[in-house]
Amino acid sequence: MRLAFKRIALIAVVLLIAFGIWFTYSSGYRLSSSEAAMAHFDVGKSATEFGEVNLQWGKVYLFNTSKGPRTVLATKEGFLWQAPVTVYFSQSSDNVKTVGWMSYNGKQGHAMVFAVETSDPAVSYIQVGPATDRIKKEITVKEPVVFSWNKEIDINNLNPVALSKDGKVLYEYRYPKDTTTITSEDLKWYPVSGSK
Repeated sequence: MRLAFKRIALIAVVLLIAFGIWFTYSSGYRLSSSEAAMAHFDVGKSATEFGEVNLQWGKVYLFNTSKGPRTVLATKEGFLWQAPVTVYFSQSSDNVKTVGWMSYNGKQGHAMVFAVETSDPAVSYIQVGPATDRIKKEITVKEPVVFSWNKEIDINNLNPVALSKDGKVLYEYRYPKDTTTITSEDLKWYPVSGSK
């Protein structure tokens, strides 16, 4: 009888451990940050990574998916990683487009990530950031460029512009001018000459 009880107790412990592992895995927890990011329901296994930002307390991954670009935050919980936040952009055929963005302010820390891609060969640089922390990077056609800060920055303070080789502003990231009705899709890159 004592042996039967030990057997039942062992089976119960094994089942509890198996259930715990299954529950943790199905909740999106993984052993690495990249696995956790790929496991997010809005990313999918066929996604391709085009950027990564390392933070002291986590990582931000930028993916191309069949549904458009995704920005995913992966954070560490104990010895496991999870991806609690994702931001998406619709696919666009604009000459300059935002392909990644995340402004995060959480218990782990703060972060701002902004990624841009261009198909306009006249664009040589992208400049982004508040006046006191502005970053300028060179950009080439069809190659995303990623900006990051270890602090939260409001999107209205980024003031992104696309510049020509000689420093002329060609595009601005903003809402359309002279309108009283806007949607989130209206926040995009507009040409400076002949702009709306």
